[in-house]
Amino acid sequence: MRNRYKFFADIGGDTIEFPVNPKEYTISYPADHKTYDILDIGEIIVPRLPSLMEVSWDSYFPGNSDDPLIYGHDWMEPGDYVEAIKDAMDNQEICDLVISRYNAGGSRMYDTNISAVIADFETTEKGGEAGDVYYKIKFKEYRNYTPIKIPLQNNNSTDSSSTSENSQRAESPALELRVGAAVIANGTYYSSSYGDKPTGTANNLSTVVSRIIPDASRPYPILIGGSRGWIKADQLQVTG
Repeated sequence: MRNRYKFFADIGGDTIEFPVNPKEYTISYPADHKTYDILDIGEIIVPRLPSLMEVSWDSYFPGNSDDPLIYGHDWMEPGDYVEAIKDAMDNQEICDLVISRYNAGGSRMYDTNISAVIADFETTEKGGEAGDVYYKIKFKEYRNYTPIKIPLQNNNSTDSSSTSENSQRAESPALELRVGAAVIANGTYYSSSYGDKPTGTANNLSTVVSRIIPDASRPYPILIGGSRGWIKADQLQVTG
């Protein structure tokens, strides 16, 4: 079965399907593990979160609609593809890259679907192949690094004698759980945000938020104390 793979990218608000599949493509999943030499133990490795995924391939934009390798796709001028990609790079746009895979029976297997930036783009024109534009392209995964802010409500007293104090509290801004916030931690923290292994228990521990992962599938999405451990948001009291 021909063309069991499809390559799409949402660029500048438009969805582009790359017209000719590459002969091969590469998806790399680099790691950022750290190694250290420990006295009397030797070399050890400390696992860390994966680095940014990279997707790259070589192919070409056909110069005419009769190219036999165009399959199930409306032909576009090569210059339109090149201009869209260059504009995305110039405008520092975040793209959505999708690679769809189908088996021999036509059923979908799985997709690669990431937010990415175009890290590298190169074009070449060859003599004797007028109109065709050969290209090399690399996408690098984009991760949203905007701090996640979670407002915490103040527990105001209902005592009528403290009405003025409660009014002042209501007017003051709520404390927010964010990267860099000072917190007091109470509870067990873990070696990963998935809760793989408990590494300690905090008891009124004064520390800071080092990282927040905005992923509902992570039961312990908050990293505290540099790399002390991962903990739940409701086990933290924001102090500043």
